Amino acid sequence: MARKRRPGRPSDPVDIARRRAAERDRARDPANWGVDAAALALPANARVDLATDFRGRVAHARRRDVFDLLHDRGRLSRGAVEAVRRLQSDIALLHRTLAGGGDLTPRIDRSRDPQAFSERRLDAGLRIAAALDLAGAASARLLRGLCEAEVAMGRSAAWREVVAREAGETLPDAQGAALRAACENLAGAYAMIDRDSRRG
Repeated sequence: MARKRRPGRPSDPVDIARRRAAERDRARDPANWGVDAAALALPANARVDLATDFRGRVAHARRRDVFDLLHDRGRLSRGAVEAVRRLQSDIALLHRTLAGGGDLTPRIDRSRDPQAFSERRLDAGLRIAAALDLAGAASARLLRGLCEAEVAMGRSAAWREVVAREAGETLPDAQGAALRAACENLAGAYAMIDRDSRRG
């Protein structure tokens, strides 16, 4: 009596080798990479916001920062949070090839002007300077101290220490108020910049 083969399991060594090669190719394809689910389950990552793709895999993960915390508690307006994100985006663009959080691989693009990346960085630096100048010197120091550490250096700054150092404020409630004021000043600065750009 012949043994029954289990359905769906190849017995041919060539089929087995093909299946394993296909699995290796899928594992090497960056489109199939994602965030490590085991790492996200750790208690240290409880404050990580996840965005999933249509397959249910984690496509984007972002650690919640002090600006999210203040906004969630109703102490920071949506406009102020968006202004901070805009500043962080420009800081990330400015420091893309200079700091630890950036990509240091050579950029090869024959279809565009090779100076375009430097021009984008220069434009980001000009936007940062314009916004922080309008926000005021005290707000600029505070926001630069918080945003550059997190975006450009790849590490989160202890926001209370930054507020104490840059604003000289040591009382906990007053530290939050100083940070809120800086963020609202930045939102006002971006509103002025946007209004002037629409006029011109």
